[in-house]
Amino acid sequence: MERYIVASIGAIIAAAAVIYLVKLLVMWFTGIKTTGEVIAVREPKQGTFVHPLRYCAAGKNIVSDDKTGYSQAFSVSDRLEIVYRRRLPERFEYTSALKKNIIVSAVLVVMSVLIVIRFMFFVTEV
Repeated sequence: MERYIVASIGAIIAAAAVIYLVKLLVMWFTGIKTTGEVIAVREPKQGTFVHPLRYCAAGKNIVSDDKTGYSQAFSVSDRLEIVYRRRLPERFEYTSALKKNIIVSAVLVVMSVLIVIRFMFFVTEV
């Protein structure tokens, strides 16, 4: 019975990771890559930094905050590679963070599928 519970939890984690991975891949392949400039640094909570970036999207200048909340501040006037959404140019991700999240979620999918296979086929009940 325990093996079915563990396999079910692994399947749920795999499904959630696949959904997140698809969302990231859609952003990577359909988003528009550009360079954004950090125009300020705010610290809404101690140790968490938010950076408003200015970039050009569809001929308009956009100023938008990053949504991540970094533990180390970027410098004002830093130029960073970003990917923004076609329909919502105010929503963007840093390309380096997007690549890292794609890799991490792909590894999570593989690991959780391996857990499901292990507990479904290679663990026998006593």
